[in-house]
Amino acid sequence: MAELNVSQVVRRVRDKLQVSQEGLSRLLNATKGAVQHWERGRNRPDLARLLAMRQLCPPSPERKDLDALIRKTQEEVSPLSDGKTSLRDMIGPSRKGGKFAFGFPREGLDVLRRENQRLHRQVTKLQLALDKKSEQIRILEDLAKDLQREMAKLRATEPLS
Repeated sequence: MAELNVSQVVRRVRDKLQVSQEGLSRLLNATKGAVQHWERGRNRPDLARLLAMRQLCPPSPERKDLDALIRKTQEEVSPLSDGKTSLRDMIGPSRKGGKFAFGFPREGLDVLRRENQRLHRQVTKLQLALDKKSEQIRILEDLAKDLQREMAKLRATEPLS
């Protein structure tokens, strides 16, 4: 491939994964608009997202293009490097018995786990608040029904004028 077209590479990888722009955005923790901009050539994904995309992409010509794009981005990000850092060094050693045959930085997994735990605690907290508000609404609805019954009784006992 003479010149790498970032938008075409992103689009081909997304097609290879058979996901929508929104699906890819969720997998990469990006916005749908960001993926749209990448595919239109308005912006480029950062190195971390390119590496994450590589983790998702099975071995294929699309992955080779993605590898070339990652190398090109590495050169742009670190122009003073000696050029001896390989893609394997960037993504870490392979995990045995894991879902993927290639590696993922250990610190990246730890960060994702901590973030997942934080989000889980936040969801639990929000669920408790929602349950509490739902109970309050139920009590208010019961009170409103009681008031309506009392008003109906009062109207029934009022003398007609």
